[in-house]
Amino acid sequence: MTILATSRRVLSTGHLRVQPRNAVCQARWESKAVEGVKTVRDTALPSMRQNKQAESTDRQTVQPLVQVSRGAQNAQTQADKTPWLSEAEEAKLDTMRDAQSEIRGVLDTVLRQFSAPIRYAFAYGSGVYKQSGYGASKPMVDLIFGVSHPDHWHALNIAQHRNHYSFMGTLGANAVSFVQDRMGAGVYYNPFIEINGVVVKYGVVSMSTLSSDLLNWDSLYLAGRMHKPTLTLRRDPLMRISKQVNLTHAVRAALLMLPKTFTTEELFVCIASLSFTGDIRMRIGGENPRKVQNIVEAQLPLFKSRYTSIIEGLPNLEYIGQNLLQQNMAPTERASMLRKMPNNFYDRLLKQGRKAGIRLPPGFGAERVNTERLVEVDNIGQIATKAVESIVAWPALTQSLKGVLSSGLTKSVSYMRAKNNKYRNN
Repeated sequence: MTILATSRRVLSTGHLRVQPRNAVCQARWESKAVEGVKTVRDTALPSMRQNKQAESTDRQTVQPLVQVSRGAQNAQTQADKTPWLSEAEEAKLDTMRDAQSEIRGVLDTVLRQFSAPIRYAFAYGSGVYKQSGYGASKPMVDLIFGVSHPDHWHALNIAQHRNHYSFMGTLGANAVSFVQDRMGAGVYYNPFIEINGVVVKYGVVSMSTLSSDLLNWDSLYLAGRMHKPTLTLRRDPLMRISKQVNLTHAVRAALLMLPKTFTTEELFVCIASLSFTGDIRMRIGGENPRKVQNIVEAQLPLFKSRYTSIIEGLPNLEYIGQNLLQQNMAPTERASMLRKMPNNFYDRLLKQGRKAGIRLPPGFGAERVNTERLVEVDNIGQIATKAVESIVAWPALTQSLKGVLSSGLTKSVSYMRAKNNKYRNN
């Protein structure tokens, strides 16, 4: 199914899975059509209707869809500020957005050096957003390019930029796209590439793989990275929808792991940690053990801007004070929330629940019973964490091993050394 067809299907029906794996999954998603429509309309469509001012500041949040008269639009613009930000945080957010505009200008010149068509692109990581605990050294900028046809894209790019590729470039575009699609999380990285004086690591992914990960949490490799602040460089309508659905999934997953009352910072730390749960690099010293805390501490205003409207749109979650949240712990409410999660997460949760000794009968008809039993156990947070870990672990490991092929041994060793030295020296 094409990306355009998928987009139309999401908008018209609310179905989020591109290709259900079996009859049980098909029935499960058909039963949630109404909920899917509500999710898309409540969390995605309003963001597509934001005005050009919100586009220029890249405020990736969802505004309530309201009918306002022309005379009330000025008041709406005045009120279009992120709630629950202190004056200091508002000032910091404005500074961050100014920096975003400057960085976007620089990276736009980088993207213009590629003749191969890039449908969607974003930048992420410490090269774009400052993280606490690091010095003034200028890190490599991480980029993701979403493309329609990876084999064709690599053929054009190898012809133009053969020096970007390892020995894999000699084998041709078909070999490169085979390694991209069949190993790891479906991303092919070229690191330590200097373009216009900027050192970048760019990853190439098919639009279908990227969209599916955002909607279905196939690997959480890119979906998890997009839980954190990212800088959009090239836009795509389907990605606008998929990103908001992905962020909503992240909040719901975090709620399973958090107590009744918690701070916004605790919520964002939980969300930011999802993609690192099960990542082998966190176990062997390939990443700073305080990386998640460093990200949230330095980017807290951006997290608030990104998630506030989603938080306010969830019926089982509310602000009860400055930076303080409370969720509805009623089993029926939490079970209803769980049934809106991606199939892959739900299946992994069932598996981990059975390992923990919870009696969970198989079959579509048992879904309501199973979700209510799961949310009633005291260790649902640990079970949910293990479910996320089981999604992340294998793709993260194989993607890291793929780096030896895509980057070459020398660049791979240099990259790991740089990652270790970056936090040990700071």
